[in-house]
Amino acid sequence: MSKTRFAFLIVVVIACAGLTVWVASLAALSGKLNGQILMALMPLAMLAAIAIRALSARHDK
Repeated sequence: MSKTRFAFLIVVVIACAGLTVWVASLAALSGKLNGQILMALMPLAMLAAIAIRALSARHDK
């Protein structure tokens, strides 16, 4: 894996995690944390999972 791709995936994982925590905490503080917010956070969680899977993939060359 190239260094550029590795750096990009690390940034994606950190950004997704940060945004997820930020949005969830804002929703919890305002008392609006419900299923609709959790469904809105699902794409961020999926993107983070895809990036983590790409980082941990074993590429035999």
